[in-house]
Amino acid sequence: MDGDTAPEVPLGVGLVRAQQKLRAINQSSLATRSDEYQEMTSSLVQLLRGCLDQIRRRSLFSANETADDYATSELKLVLAGAYLGEALQKTSGPGTRTAILDEALTHYRQFLSTCQSLGIAKRPTSADQAAAGREAPSGGSARPAAGTAGRNRTQKIERFKRQRAMEEAIAGLEARLAGGAGSDGDDLEDVEREHAVKLIELKIHQVTDDIDLVQSELEMAKQMEAMESSRGSGQGSGGSQDTGSSSRDAGGEWRLDALAHDQIDLRTGRAARPAFNSKGQPMQPFVLTSDRQRIRDGVFRPDWALPTMTIDEYLAQEQARGNIISGGGKEPEPKAEPSDNDHEALDAETEKQREWDDFKDANPRGWGNRGGNRG
Repeated sequence: MDGDTAPEVPLGVGLVRAQQKLRAINQSSLATRSDEYQEMTSSLVQLLRGCLDQIRRRSLFSANETADDYATSELKLVLAGAYLGEALQKTSGPGTRTAILDEALTHYRQFLSTCQSLGIAKRPTSADQAAAGREAPSGGSARPAAGTAGRNRTQKIERFKRQRAMEEAIAGLEARLAGGAGSDGDDLEDVEREHAVKLIELKIHQVTDDIDLVQSELEMAKQMEAMESSRGSGQGSGGSQDTGSSSRDAGGEWRLDALAHDQIDLRTGRAARPAFNSKGQPMQPFVLTSDRQRIRDGVFRPDWALPTMTIDEYLAQEQARGNIISGGGKEPEPKAEPSDNDHEALDAETEKQREWDDFKDANPRGWGNRGGNRG
C-alpha cells in the first residue's frame, strides 16, 4: 500500500462511525446550509461511499441467500445504502440538486431491493411497496383522487404507529444490550440479532416515506432547473429586452450610465436618458443612492399607524356622512323687562323677590350639612 493512500476503514467500524455521525447530524441545532453542518454531511457521505465500495467489491450480498445465511455483523451492513441516501438528502452542494436526489433515490431503491431478496420480515403493506418501488408519473402535476388521498393518509398514520412501536422495541433491546442481557437469561447473540433486524425493519418504513419526499422534491427541482435554463436562453436571445438587468453591472449595482435611449427606467417608469454625455459630463441632476438604502427606507418605518388624511379631509368626510350636526333649533326669546308704568308687573316682581328672600332666610346656605335637619 502506498504511503499516500489512506487505509480502508473496516466495514463494522465504518458502519458504527456512520451511525454515530448520522445521529449527531439529526440531533444538531445547526442550520442545514451552514458550513459546519455541510462538512459533517460531506464527511458522512464519504465514509458511507467507502463502505458501499467495499461491499460491492466483496459481493457481500447475493440474491440467492437469505438473512439467515449472514452473521449479525454482516446483516447490519445492509443499512449502509439507506444511510447514504439519507445523508445525500441533507447535502446542499456542490452539483445540481437533481443529481443528488437521483443518487439518493437509487440508494433507497437498492436498499429495499436487497431487503426483499433477503426476505426480511415485517415489510410495509403492499400499497407502501408499490409507492416506494415505482417511479413518479411523468405528468406529476395530476392530483390524486379524494379517496386515494384518504387511503394514503390512513396508511401514513398506520406506518407512524408501527414506527413508534419499533422505536420503543429498539430502545428496549439497546437497554438490554447495555446491561449485558444476562440478567434475564437471554443470549447476547440473540438480542444483537433481534436488534439488527429491528433496525432494518424500521429503516424500511422510514425509506418508504423518504422515497415519496425525494420524488416530490426531484420533480420540483427539475421544474426549477427547466425554468432557469429557459430564462437564461431568453436573456441570451433577447439581449436588450431585460432593461432591469442591463442597467446593472456585474456586481449587481445600479448604474446610470448603463441606460440606453430606447430603454425604460424601471424605477421611474419613464424613458431612460443617458446621465452622461460622451465627454463624461452629467446631463441631468441625480442623487447617488443604492438599492439597499431604498429598500431600507421602505422597510424601516414607524411602528404606529401613520395618518392617511388631514383633519380637514376627515371633517369633510364625516360631514358628508351626516355625523356632524350644523345649525340647531330656535333660540329662546329674551325675557321682556317690565315697564316703569306697569305697576302690576312691578308689584309682582317685588313680591317674587320678597318670597325668595324669605326662603333664603329660612334656609341658610349649608344649613342641611351641619345637622340642623336631625331630630
